[in-house]
Amino acid sequence: MGKVIFTVIVLLFAGITINAQSNLRISGTVYDKSDKEAIGQAGIRVLNAKDSTYVSGTSTLDNGQFSISVKPGQYIVGISFLGYKQTFINADVRKKSAALGDIMLSDDGILLGEAVVTAKAAEIAVKGDTVEYNADSYKVQQSAVVEDLLKKMPGAEVDSEGKITINGKEITKILVDGKEFFSSDPKMASKNLPASMVDKLQVLDRKSDMAQMTGFDDGEEETVINLTVKKGMKQGVFGNASGGLGNKDRYGVSGIVNYMLNDNQFTFIGGSNNTNNEGFSDNAGTSFRGMRSGGLNFGGNNGITKSSNGGFNFAITSSPKLKWGGNIRYGHAGNDVEASSYKEEYNSNDPKGNQFSESKSWGNNKSDNFSADLRFEWTPDTLTKIIFTPNIQIGSNTSNQYSDKLVRYEVDTLNWGSSSNWSNGDSRSTSARLQISRQLGKPGRVLSLSLTGGFNDLKNDGMTWSQTNYKTETGDSLQIIDRKSRQENNGYNWRAYVSYVEPIGRNNFIQLNYTYRKNHSEADKKSYNLDEYEQYTVVDTTATRKLENDFVNQEIGLNFKSVRPKYNYTIGVAVQPSSSKSWTTTTSRTSYVSNNVVNFAPVAQFNYLWSKRHNLRLDYNGSTNQPSTTQLSDVRDESDPVNITYGNPDLKPSFSNRFRIRFQNFNPEKSSALMLFGGFTFSTNDIVQKTYRLESGTKETTYDNINGNWNAQLRLIYNTPLRNKKFSVNTMTFTQYNNNNGYIDATKNTAKTIGFGESLGMRFRTDILTQTSDNSSLEFMLRGNVNYSNTTNSLSGQDDQRILSYGGTFSTNAYLPYGFMIDSDITYSANNSSQSTYKLNQWIWNATVSKDFAINVKQKSYGTGTLKLTFYDILQQRANISQSTDPRAFTQTVTSTLPAYFMASFVYKFQLFKGGAKMSDMGNMQQGPGPGGRASGGFRGRPPGM
Repeated sequence: MGKVIFTVIVLLFAGITINAQSNLRISGTVYDKSDKEAIGQAGIRVLNAKDSTYVSGTSTLDNGQFSISVKPGQYIVGISFLGYKQTFINADVRKKSAALGDIMLSDDGILLGEAVVTAKAAEIAVKGDTVEYNADSYKVQQSAVVEDLLKKMPGAEVDSEGKITINGKEITKILVDGKEFFSSDPKMASKNLPASMVDKLQVLDRKSDMAQMTGFDDGEEETVINLTVKKGMKQGVFGNASGGLGNKDRYGVSGIVNYMLNDNQFTFIGGSNNTNNEGFSDNAGTSFRGMRSGGLNFGGNNGITKSSNGGFNFAITSSPKLKWGGNIRYGHAGNDVEASSYKEEYNSNDPKGNQFSESKSWGNNKSDNFSADLRFEWTPDTLTKIIFTPNIQIGSNTSNQYSDKLVRYEVDTLNWGSSSNWSNGDSRSTSARLQISRQLGKPGRVLSLSLTGGFNDLKNDGMTWSQTNYKTETGDSLQIIDRKSRQENNGYNWRAYVSYVEPIGRNNFIQLNYTYRKNHSEADKKSYNLDEYEQYTVVDTTATRKLENDFVNQEIGLNFKSVRPKYNYTIGVAVQPSSSKSWTTTTSRTSYVSNNVVNFAPVAQFNYLWSKRHNLRLDYNGSTNQPSTTQLSDVRDESDPVNITYGNPDLKPSFSNRFRIRFQNFNPEKSSALMLFGGFTFSTNDIVQKTYRLESGTKETTYDNINGNWNAQLRLIYNTPLRNKKFSVNTMTFTQYNNNNGYIDATKNTAKTIGFGESLGMRFRTDILTQTSDNSSLEFMLRGNVNYSNTTNSLSGQDDQRILSYGGTFSTNAYLPYGFMIDSDITYSANNSSQSTYKLNQWIWNATVSKDFAINVKQKSYGTGTLKLTFYDILQQRANISQSTDPRAFTQTVTSTLPAYFMASFVYKFQLFKGGAKMSDMGNMQQGPGPGGRASGGFRGRPPGM
């Protein structure tokens, strides 16, 4: 009996062993050797090592992984994918499973050359958190710049002021091969860099330097574009120069020269025009914006702007350990603008009803600014990283404004008058940041330090003249103001931050951080009226004051982060004790306000990843906003007798809770993308204005806390080609709801606004076969949009405010034989507002005809040229109107803009690359993929027969 039992046990163990051995596996992960991107759907064949007979096969998942079951033995594993060299690896699985690890496939130049004739590279790919657009998939003119390329891409929008948004997110920087290009001014790159240099355009949410060092998000994430340069253009000189003249004295000249030597880049930029094409941010004008009376909005698409700019950008890799670069820039801008404004302010107590204001304004603004930004990145060893970023800005600004204004009820006039303002000022500021990070032995254990400091100084001289007529029961009264003022604003700030990260267990991390911040600011304004000798010597007590503020903030934070293959999350909380001391000094008294508070700022983040192309992100953070010195000071500002303001010393800090959701799913093989963005914000002790109206029409404004303000929004974006890939559609649906509490004549009013927007577009592209060797094509795009909002007020007697706007755009691009191109776009815009006094109903038609040609002398190439004839606003209907509503008022402004014109211009492009290569050798953007054209990269689909 014992022998029988022993025999049974032996047989059982033998069966288990045989079964285990029959379940041995061969596994691995397949990557592209050039960019380390996982390759999905690669073919895996298992061959017998003795005679190479086929045993089994499979294909890799989207993440490049594969696992295949085999019997014990010796095998040869073949890995293949169209456009790559086939790879064979020996696998010994006689005793245990074989893990082949990371398998790198190299491009097969010959096979790739054959493949691209019949297959087009994907327009959109996803690498981790980066969305990558293949630039050669979008046809643009030979003389096009990056902005023209962006306008072709699904999900990308460029507005009239050059602001770039992609999939609903604003772009704050443009990088070139990972290096910053003119810091935080994306227009310098989008409006100047040639599109022909771009190989890939990558969009990513980039974390701050400190967040990358610590591994913990610090809330300073920004959406940036990285332009990868075509490989053949990384050793040589290329650029372009253009000049144009038009009717109505329009002109435009510009030039750019790029010198690239492997990882070193040098760029010179310059230009001048009077067609509102600034191509840079007006830092000087922005510095003085809050000091201008009258409220005219200069720059952008308002009025007519003459601008000139020049700059130098560089990025140098001195060694593998040291990288440095930066930019120097000068800009001048002059802007002339006219505006008419209409405002209806709701009135809860006055039996005469709401109050109406109508004004007309004229203004001129001139500014000059100089800025320099540098960045040094040093990694002395593999455990240490040091980043130093100093910058300086110098600017000057001169502004002139004149306005006429009328304030009335439905029938009765309250006051009317005119005013003029002049100001001239200079500003300067400088700052620097030093960041150091050191890994302390154990992977993930990191100590980081950041030191930041800076100062600013602004001086501004101004003149104000106004006359106001008041209608009273005893007759009209006249008040004249003739005042000269000088304002000096200065301050300094510094901040110290230290972070310690300790790994706990498996892929868990805990962070302890501390921040100390000190800000000091002074605003000293002295105003004088005329004396009996017509000299400005009499101190104006209503407008002379000095504000001083010392603010100290500390933060102690504790965060926990966990990383798993399919998800990761972060939770934390910060304690923020702060102290604020403010002094307001006038000719008669000094007001002192002290405010000491302790705030709590929680944070939470959750990311779930089905794959790198398919993920969900949830965010929450809470933050405290301190009232400003002006909002806390009870000293009355009566410099404008019609609008008197003063603060409230009893104001409490406001606290905001923000929730965000982001879902995205990309299918690069189909070039389709689905994205969902949502947000919800609610505030406690929100700081709002509180206005009291007097019989004369004068308004007194102060501040108060209020609860119940919240808003929610949801945006859905979907882009996809249709079945034959010549047609593609993209849609964006947007909805929001705002619950906004405020005060009307000290009475609480709740304005509830619901909004809806829809934008639907279709694009068609096809190649045209001709008798010539040219690769001609036709492209058209049709887009329609509608936006609707409705606001209801809780106070009785206040009508609903409805704003409806709608329109559409039809554009065509025809690339014709012999280098001709026709580009045309027609846009229709209309609005229908219940409160509006101006109904917009306009057609705007722009068109360009151009001819590209080679410049050859005695069979030697000297570059290429483009002749262009551009017609702007052919139907002469362009208008510039904005409308807004809130719990207190409805406002509408119509601003002058650039009138219709046409311009003839010439663009010259030159290039000189190592070995004498020409631009056409790099894959000319003018041709793009199509019959006989070459698409960059391999075709990533399932290989034939798999």
